[in-house]
Amino acid sequence: MLSDQELMKVQETGNALVRPVTLLVRGFGGDDSFETNLLNVVRQIAGVSFGRVRMEDGAESPVPGKPCVTLSDGDRSNIHYLAAPEGPELVPFLDAIMWLGGAGVPPVSEAARSLDQLSAPSEILLLIASACPHCPVVVRDVLAMAVRQPLIKVLVADAMKYGDLAELYKVRSTPTVIINQGATLVGQATQEKIVRFLTDAENSLTEILGSMIKSGRAEAAGELLVRKRDPAAILPIFRAPEFSLRVGALVAMEQALEKDPRSLDPIVDALVELLRGDEATLSGDTAELLGKIGDARAVPALREAAQNPDPDVREAALEALELLG
Repeated sequence: MLSDQELMKVQETGNALVRPVTLLVRGFGGDDSFETNLLNVVRQIAGVSFGRVRMEDGAESPVPGKPCVTLSDGDRSNIHYLAAPEGPELVPFLDAIMWLGGAGVPPVSEAARSLDQLSAPSEILLLIASACPHCPVVVRDVLAMAVRQPLIKVLVADAMKYGDLAELYKVRSTPTVIINQGATLVGQATQEKIVRFLTDAENSLTEILGSMIKSGRAEAAGELLVRKRDPAAILPIFRAPEFSLRVGALVAMEQALEKDPRSLDPIVDALVELLRGDEATLSGDTAELLGKIGDARAVPALREAAQNPDPDVREAALEALELLG
């Protein structure tokens, strides 16, 4: 529930609006305390705004089965809240209402102006927590982008209340920004970084995969690798000096093979070159991977690796040859 001081901020927002803003509410009528609080906060906002912020029943929630509040100016309804806009989160929520109601222009960085050229729908899922000091800053930046570009669908969700979403996206800290179900940015991501993932999809697949692996979403990175049909994008991560990145890339490629056993065929020659390299750990991991891919082109290099001075490389190569028959 909002305090008297917070309600005064809501009144100031209502006074400033040039046109009304509607809060479309989708609830499920249960006894869930989170849903009850969310609806009560929205009622408070609508109740003290002098009729300029309206509360109406909304359509289906963008996340099935979960209560939601959608901000609408009549022409756009692309901002969805699965989090109660109270405490530190009230200010960015009221800012979005101001911008939608014509009382000011959303501040965006120079890089974010390129969003005007966006031609395809995009989605930003922003997972927050009420005690997170950095979340309101990122929320405000993302909302400003969504108000400027209606093709961007934004979902602001409470990671603590929706543990299933947090588990699905391997959220370990907040804020976590997930762009188009792929790129995953943890911490106080800037508008510039978010924009780059929204507008430069073709050239940033490696970076997208890397962001997913760093955030613990290696399996999801493997599924994306299959969908994009560009397995070479994972190779720079597989060659990275950081052990955790390399292991994550290996997990992603194994997941890709589970989804499509032929998905890594285009990079067999590149993997053969890595197998013949001087780094024993990378050669051993590569030999193991080539065995799982099962392409006969790797046999000569695996036979060479079976004579490698390093016992781990020899063992991995022999096991791969056995898989290849």
